[in-house]
Amino acid sequence: MIEYKQPAIVAELRRRIQEGIYTSLLPTTAELAAEFGVNVKTMSKAIARLVAEGRLERRRHSGTRLPVQEKRNGAELIEIIFEGYTSIFTHPFWGEIWSGIVGELSREAFRPVLNMLEADRETGLLKLAGFTMCPSAGKIVLGIAEPRLFEAVRSSGVPFLAAGDPVENPAVPQVAFDFTRGIRQAVDHLEQLGCRRIAFIGQTRSFISPAQLGKFHAYLKAVQHHRQVDPELIEDVRPLSGLGAPALAALLKRSVPDAVIAAYDHQLPEMLAWLEERRLSIPVIGCDGLKLAGLPPDRHTVAAPLSECGREAARRLLAAIREKRSAKSLFLEARFR
Repeated sequence: MIEYKQPAIVAELRRRIQEGIYTSLLPTTAELAAEFGVNVKTMSKAIARLVAEGRLERRRHSGTRLPVQEKRNGAELIEIIFEGYTSIFTHPFWGEIWSGIVGELSREAFRPVLNMLEADRETGLLKLAGFTMCPSAGKIVLGIAEPRLFEAVRSSGVPFLAAGDPVENPAVPQVAFDFTRGIRQAVDHLEQLGCRRIAFIGQTRSFISPAQLGKFHAYLKAVQHHRQVDPELIEDVRPLSGLGAPALAALLKRSVPDAVIAAYDHQLPEMLAWLEERRLSIPVIGCDGLKLAGLPPDRHTVAAPLSECGREAARRLLAAIREKRSAKSLFLEARFR
């Protein structure tokens, strides 16, 4: 985790205010402290500095919020709807997509406003009770595939699209990743190395959308090109940190693979650490192409063009706004490297 000092916290909060990420009420001091990995006292001092600058105001019993003059006109805002709160700015996957979106919007004098949703940790189903959207020129739904949300977004009457994970409904405009060819190349590479029992660790079932299982379906097709799939080599896990090592342990408890395709790079460090502690040598190829501490720089991965996804999502949405039409879809190919 990045170690933040008070000046760095102030700078980051100031950036979020300037870019329109916060438009009204801020997270609580305790929530921000947890996000930045500091104590509440340090965070409170950082907020106090921004209050002194006139960028924030504190109201008793109603939290910390932006003054009226800092709120943005909806005509210049693009609402980014995302599930999960504290991780988007520092998350190695979503953070890079976010940066691509923000960079493109800023060049066109638009500002992002972040609207956060929560989901059930076990099922991934959204908690939509009380969900409201802000006035905006357009909306990007980032990493969410739940049909109920798109019904609400469509009813807003402004152009929108989904970005990142694919959405099952072809009527939803989207800029999404296709892992089919990249995972096929990864499996072929392992076969050439003599690996015959290639396992998969990733999401294999969904309560929301079959499109969330794209990596799993790509794995099935790739393995079936060579031989019959062995169900003992498949372990279901949601894309949450901390779940990778237990999933690997569960897989190895019932079967020993020659190699593993891991659906989520951000789970790789814990998997590799688990293998190293037990002095086990099993090739593991991840997906997404993230640069993370604890991963060899020359490792193989199935890399998704994250920044390009963010930039294209913003470009296509802004074109739809200018031309008063629906946004156009694009599928970006992940590549084995």
